[in-house]
Amino acid sequence: MSDLGLRMESEPRSRRRGKDDNSRGGRRGRGRKKKNRSGCAVSLALVIVLAIVGGGGYWAYGFLKDRFGPPPDYSGNGSGSLVVEIKQGWATPQMANELKRAGVTKSVEAFTKVAREDKDQRASKIQPGAYTMAKHMSAKAAFEILVNPKNKQDFILRPGLRAAQVFEGLAKTLKVPKEKVEAAAKDPSLGLPDYAKGNIEGFLFPASYVAAPGMDPLVVLKDMVAKAVKEYDKDGLPAKAQQLGKSPYDLIIIASLVEAEGKTTDDKGKVAQVIYNRLGKNMSLGLDSTVNYYLGKSNIQLTNKELTDASNPYNTRVKKGLPPGPIGNPSKAAIEAAVSPPAGKYLYFVTVDPLVGTTKFTDNDSEFQEFKSELSKWIKDHPNP
Repeated sequence: MSDLGLRMESEPRSRRRGKDDNSRGGRRGRGRKKKNRSGCAVSLALVIVLAIVGGGGYWAYGFLKDRFGPPPDYSGNGSGSLVVEIKQGWATPQMANELKRAGVTKSVEAFTKVAREDKDQRASKIQPGAYTMAKHMSAKAAFEILVNPKNKQDFILRPGLRAAQVFEGLAKTLKVPKEKVEAAAKDPSLGLPDYAKGNIEGFLFPASYVAAPGMDPLVVLKDMVAKAVKEYDKDGLPAKAQQLGKSPYDLIIIASLVEAEGKTTDDKGKVAQVIYNRLGKNMSLGLDSTVNYYLGKSNIQLTNKELTDASNPYNTRVKKGLPPGPIGNPSKAAIEAAVSPPAGKYLYFVTVDPLVGTTKFTDNDSEFQEFKSELSKWIKDHPNP
């Protein structure tokens, strides 16, 4: 080996690669340093983006999407028809997710972007309920449907309605045959308590329910039953029934009678008092409302044959005790009157003016007869009420 070779091997590696800035090795070294700094910057930016998305949710994501292009969206009002339910307490992202899941909008981001950019900030005023929408709508079109409260479709169940009346109204709202609603009312999965004996009457709680064409009647009826059971439990129905020496079903029957006969909250309490007092004295209740229920009528004046028909199981004029079931769906006020009847001696009442609802109460028969005469005069003066 020559001396030259020895000298070359003994030189430092850095000097062999490039001894000054103009050498090839020196340029390559500086290039590597710049590349590393650039890689760190990209990594840092990616971390920041991920942090923003993770911390800010849909709104932060929407902010970034605006910078990198519009989110996927349909155009126009779409086609077809479907029902979308907006639930209580939902925020804009949850609504957007439901619209995307149902195939109404093309992306979650498109709807949240429209909501975020709405100058009146109407998204916070969207009401829970059912809305009829279309497939493949633009996010803007979907948003405009939801922010208009007139588009919300509900079924309002008024106090005192009989199950047959509820079925008829619900069938019209859902645009299904009444028979389909009636069949759903007998479904074992309704959620009726054991003491209901499979009878849905009295368990359709008066309230507003989500209902729109295309919905399954069983779903709506389940909501009504669940609401009733919840309210009855809240009022302590089982415990109160035991205290009164009644079954929970008895109290619902009494509440339905109170609802049918009592026109005001005060009257409801007095009607409950009369019912309990008459039951306690083993007197017949003598209520026309129960006779009417079995006949499917709401007549102010019934015939003598109808009033004396003992084959009518709901005829409380000739049969003592409570009728076999509720005669309608009572309000909360009627339930409260039934579970906490005010103390008193009333045994009779007559609604002397059915149109106004004026009802008079007494504890003696002579006054009761006077009230009946007053009603007869009213009927005479109003042949077609």
